[in-house]
Amino acid sequence: MNLDLILLLAFAMLLGCIMYFNRKRVVLEKIAFPLIYIVMYKTKLGLELMDKLAKKFPKFTKIFGFLGVVFGFLTMAVIFVLLTVKVYDFLFNNTPTPIAPLLPGIQTVPGIPVLGFWHWIISIFVLAVVHEFSHGWLARLYDIKVKSSGFAVLGIILPVVPAAFVEPDEAQLNNASKRKQLEILAAGSFSNYVAALIFLLLFLFIAVPALSSTIYSEGVVIAKSLDGYPANLSGLSDGDRVLRVNEIEINNINDFYNVLKEVGPGDGVHIETNVSSYDLIAAKAPKSFMNKLTFWKKERGYLGVLPLSLKSDFKEGYKILGEILSWISLLLYWLFTINLAVGMFNMLPLGPIDGGKMFLVAANFLLKDEKKARKLWTFISLFCLALIVIGMAPFLFKFFKFVFGPLIGLFF
Repeated sequence: MNLDLILLLAFAMLLGCIMYFNRKRVVLEKIAFPLIYIVMYKTKLGLELMDKLAKKFPKFTKIFGFLGVVFGFLTMAVIFVLLTVKVYDFLFNNTPTPIAPLLPGIQTVPGIPVLGFWHWIISIFVLAVVHEFSHGWLARLYDIKVKSSGFAVLGIILPVVPAAFVEPDEAQLNNASKRKQLEILAAGSFSNYVAALIFLLLFLFIAVPALSSTIYSEGVVIAKSLDGYPANLSGLSDGDRVLRVNEIEINNINDFYNVLKEVGPGDGVHIETNVSSYDLIAAKAPKSFMNKLTFWKKERGYLGVLPLSLKSDFKEGYKILGEILSWISLLLYWLFTINLAVGMFNMLPLGPIDGGKMFLVAANFLLKDEKKARKLWTFISLFCLALIVIGMAPFLFKFFKFVFGPLIGLFF
């Protein structure tokens, strides 16, 4: 068992002990008796700040609420279609499972870093605080009482996942207009999207350049030549070592990028490797979020290659600083990833989560019939739940085997 899983287990046992010895001060809510539950420690933390922000910046808060609803329904449609397509591909096209548990120390998705325990707990804490504070902030704009806030723990057998919560007055919330209900419900995920964008910008434009300044590299190899793009069509293969580009010697990854940043769509590129020489015509870069962020810059040509340093290490005297920056960069990466992924997942039209509640409010408004709206809501919720269970099947099987495998072995 690795260190991250040991820390996770120790964390779960510590939380269990704290809740047991403070059981008079906590509230237990069972979600799926007896395995899944949430334990809430009620406080008044943040309530005054929620009220001040809502009253001091009402116009900004209303704009935030409106954008939250727009992005909420857009991402609801996106995540629903995406999950359906991915589960279909998983079942019939033998693609990897589309859902991975958000736990530290486990390589859940090939090609991305393993989530470490400290990165996990910090990211979950930030995610939860940002999400729940925004619910309370919008509630106070519309004078809906927020009775309490605090910290919570979601448990599946053992208390594991830290969280936060706000407790609005349910009667006042249910009596509010549908627009106000939607704005309050959507605020949590929308705030996670905003946080994700901030962390992405910090990662790309501050952390990565700072980290790069502490690292030297030697040699460049083609890690991946993407199908359908100029490099692949010319015959350039994965694993080829790049020696020269346009007659300029390539000693490290910076040399490679410095040459190619001057190349525009339609320009010719001559690449020499340890295998052969290749003549390419650069294509237009595919549309992406990052291209939109840099729309003011000259359009660059695209070869369809993923280069990788043959050898890299920290510069002399920069090892400690480099390791610190590496840790911070990885934290920003996970803060971005977790805020975006969990924010979108929370918009699924599924039962009691925010997306499910928004779907029910919208269904009631459109159908004008509460019974029909609830039937539609129930059907869509069960469909989403089935998708999640199917998508999680490989991990659930591994978990079952890990927990009960030794016990089964004793009898069979």
